[in-house]
Amino acid sequence: MYYFISQPIMTIKIEDKILFNEIKNRNKEVFESLFYEYYPRLVKYAEGFVFDRQVCEDIVQDLFIYFWEKTDAIQLEQSIKAYFFQSVKNRCLNHLRDLHIHDTHRLLYLESMLNDDESDWVDPEMISRIEAAITALPPQMASVFRMKYLDGLKYREISKLNNISENTVKTQIQRAKERLRQLLLQSTSVKFFL
Repeated sequence: MYYFISQPIMTIKIEDKILFNEIKNRNKEVFESLFYEYYPRLVKYAEGFVFDRQVCEDIVQDLFIYFWEKTDAIQLEQSIKAYFFQSVKNRCLNHLRDLHIHDTHRLLYLESMLNDDESDWVDPEMISRIEAAITALPPQMASVFRMKYLDGLKYREISKLNNISENTVKTQIQRAKERLRQLLLQSTSVKFFL
């Protein structure tokens, strides 16, 4: 009597094998085709984890750079599509971990509140505490934060208005978020969203 032990077999479609081999062979047309097909979908997917469009675009671009430069090191055990989406998810979670954010819903709440014109559903006391926390930031940091989240300006626009680099803008916003988190956590009624 013979016994067969069934193991899950990962099968990759022949199309994915061909595409992956073309990338290994440095076929730029295939790479560009994959980029244009998946980039918008991956950015939108990333926004489900990280609620900052610029950061999401950076994450997806970094993934494609890695995919192009490190293809030989990648062991494709699934479809290219599955690889891309799983990689974006992992990179987003790593980004959130690096920011010490453990509950992404809290950040979503803050983002939606800061970007919502009709904020009558928000507790006025909470708004005043947030405003006080923003005011407690260093002047340039507070200004950059307001431009991004209250005025809805892009990094590029903020950098031109302040005569600073886009990287400085990003750094200021990250530091502002961290300081706001620290300031607001001192108040028990706003702990739940930061």
